[in-house]
Amino acid sequence: MAAVVTLYAFPASHCSQKVRLALAEKQVPYTNRFVDIEMRLQNFDPWYMRLNPKGVVPTLIHGDRVVTDSAHIIRYIDEAFEGPSLAPEDPIERQSMRRWIDEQDRLRIRELTFGTMKGVLGFALRKISMPRRKAKLQRLGDTNADLAELYEAKIEDLGRWRASIASEAEVAEIHRKLEDVLGNVDEQLGKTRYLACDSYSLADVAWTCIFARLTMLGLSASLWGKARFPLVNAYYEDLRARPSFTAAEIWEGPPSWSKRRALLKAMVTGSGLSQVAP
Repeated sequence: MAAVVTLYAFPASHCSQKVRLALAEKQVPYTNRFVDIEMRLQNFDPWYMRLNPKGVVPTLIHGDRVVTDSAHIIRYIDEAFEGPSLAPEDPIERQSMRRWIDEQDRLRIRELTFGTMKGVLGFALRKISMPRRKAKLQRLGDTNADLAELYEAKIEDLGRWRASIASEAEVAEIHRKLEDVLGNVDEQLGKTRYLACDSYSLADVAWTCIFARLTMLGLSASLWGKARFPLVNAYYEDLRARPSFTAAEIWEGPPSWSKRRALLKAMVTGSGLSQVAP
């Protein structure tokens, strides 16, 4: 009997989306466990911190294996399950795939999201969510001695995070670095169809979700519009056309009213978005 696969995730989390996309590409059935990282901040709860000491989503459970960090999880999915390989056989191309995965991991999308999100949601993320996060971390650190060091590390990380998004200069530097990397992406796409080689790989899984998040932030036109990086523009359209993009429910903008209502219900009640997919 095949081991059960469970994904602890939050729908809008771009790292959760990477893993959903890899699972969709490999056509792996799994149970989705909703973890509210915004209202209830369930990722800080002791049960989850014991599962994932960094207190982030996603976390993949496969039988008795616990796998954390989205870059590690997507590699694990490709190696552990049958289906089309998402890694090149050629060692040089495989190294190129790893390099592109590492490149997107360094982009500081978390800070870019909180630092550039507009409107009421942006205000809520910066001015309401951040203080609530610190208060909960401090409270749980005081009442869970065995996890005190983990909570202290989260508080320190939160401090750095808040300082980054409060600095216009730092957010601008993150944006500038992103532009440089997109130039490298465009250059690479002049040599190969996909990022690592001419076949779709885990590098493309990861970058699909980067492009989707940038689209959600309203940055797509300024960063890679047809006139600026035409190869990037065509590449992302190619990625969006894959059946896995829809199957994994990749977010490019605010959810529909029905999805928004279901998400709000799940955040209020702490349940309601568990499902089996695909």
